[in-house]
Amino acid sequence: MDIGRVFREFSRLEKKRAHGELTSEELARWTACNSVLAKRLTPGVPEELTSQRKSVRVPTRLGLSFSNLGELRQCLMTDLSRGGLFIRTDRPVDLGTRVELTIRIGDKDTIVKVQAEVVTHNIGPNFRTHQRGMGLRFRDMDEDTEKQIAELYEYSLRHATDLQRSGKR
Repeated sequence: MDIGRVFREFSRLEKKRAHGELTSEELARWTACNSVLAKRLTPGVPEELTSQRKSVRVPTRLGLSFSNLGELRQCLMTDLSRGGLFIRTDRPVDLGTRVELTIRIGDKDTIVKVQAEVVTHNIGPNFRTHQRGMGLRFRDMDEDTEKQIAELYEYSLRHATDLQRSGKR
């Protein structure tokens, strides 16, 4: 299976889906592509979990910082979706805590600032990773921030599928 082709088709359909423009056939194809990408990019996560998500979680390694969390100032983002991210940390903060994230992208001086809320900790019967941390959902994004997150997501997804294709993951 050509993961690059699946990614390209998913990206094309995802843009249409964001605007509510998918036909029923395209929605079925989007669902199939979403499933393939989820299996390849998040192995070991049960399909019943990945099928409930609004977008594929993409493995990534980006540093980020918080402007309002006292001693928890910097962390590593280990996956990203259109709606949120997972942060690796041994000190997750309370559920419902609102934070302002500053995400530094690559070697560029590109910075994305976004509001988020802690919605999960890595506990429970369906959590099957050994990473400790917390899941955050993006909140209150203006149009520009939403565009920046979408671009970061698409870049991360393209990078992850390139790694899959080359066998470097």
